[in-house]
Amino acid sequence: MAQQPTIESAMTPFPYSVEADAHASSARTMMTQLNIRHLPVREGETLVGVLSDWGLRRAAELGLDVSSGGEARVRDVCSKEVLAVAPEEPLANVLTLMAEKHVETVLVVRNGKLAGIFTVTDACKRYADLLRKPG
Repeated sequence: MAQQPTIESAMTPFPYSVEADAHASSARTMMTQLNIRHLPVREGETLVGVLSDWGLRRAAELGLDVSSGGEARVRDVCSKEVLAVAPEEPLANVLTLMAEKHVETVLVVRNGKLAGIFTVTDACKRYADLLRKPG
């Protein structure tokens, strides 16, 4: 039986992250410049959430000032739910968890430290590659 791929084989390694106390506007600028839609949120080395472009848009719709010069902090607009897995977790298990919990982002943690990120976009890319394989 073939060995199942792990989340480590599909994750984006060494992701950018942001401090919970950072201004939401600076995190949004960072995400725009890096062309990313999700940022792990940390307090020191502890992962405490995930900031998404959707979360920033939703916060603005609800009246929080996430514009340049605004006072909203990342902790005010990020999702506090963190789905974290070890790098050796089978990819199929992670995909199942994502579907069951309705989450777009999984953080990959090795020895208590952020090692990678895996998003729904990554899953779509991986599935497209699989479909393109002959046979």
